Amino acid sequence: MPVVHVDAAYTSRTCAECGYIDEANRASQARFVCGSCGVVAHADWNGSRNIRHRAEELWRRGVQSTAPDPPPNTGRGTGRKRSTTASGARCASPGL
Repeated sequence: MPVVHVDAAYTSRTCAECGYIDEANRASQARFVCGSCGVVAHADWNGSRNIRHRAEELWRRGVQSTAPDPPPNTGRGTGRKRSTTASGARCASPGL
């Protein structure tokens, strides 16, 4: 899966429908109301659409993926310790 770095500046203040930018568009932590076109949306959903649009534009321009290479496999497992529950079942969560 390709990964590109997107500058998230103003994505929470920008309308994903019309592109209008205003601090007042962010009506509350969870609510976005565009002062230009009037669209109402969940603020996180609106911001994520803006990030997606920016990523798509960068990808169309030919920006290379910035996904890091996977770590080398050392053959020593994942490093996760296993514990036993009260019933004797094994689990990956040390606190259980």
